[in-house]
Amino acid sequence: MELKQQTFWLIEPEAKPLQQIIGGGFILPDGQVAIARRLPHSSHATFPCFPSFQQLQNQRGRKLVFAETSLDSYHLQSFKLIRDQDVTGISGIGIVAIGCYFQLYHPDFSANAANIAVMQWLKAPKSTAWYTEGWEQIQLIHGHKGKTKIVVD
Repeated sequence: MELKQQTFWLIEPEAKPLQQIIGGGFILPDGQVAIARRLPHSSHATFPCFPSFQQLQNQRGRKLVFAETSLDSYHLQSFKLIRDQDVTGISGIGIVAIGCYFQLYHPDFSANAANIAVMQWLKAPKSTAWYTEGWEQIQLIHGHKGKTKIVVD
């Protein structure tokens, strides 16, 4: 089963410099949209579906650029959580979750780069969670001492 999710950039066309990146986004397996913003204020959120998110951004005059590569000093990296052994008997083995790591950097705010991750479990109840300490926090909580690994796309 190939589970390749889409990453995109949120662009403020009228901002200086022209077409300033204000955040990055990721479409989760169930269709929710996870967005991490760096400008004008750092924040992260999950929207119920892409069409409603896109409509909101259109109303605000922003555009979305789909890309698998990083832009400027911003970096998005999708990943899979792969479990070799199911210690708890809940999530199963193989690919058990999909997520995205956001490293949002701006030269004016280098000391405050956002390094967070969002992850969604693939098995019911398919919960979604944000990890404000990124991959390290996911590995600490869900790694089960090496029985689960993060594989970058």
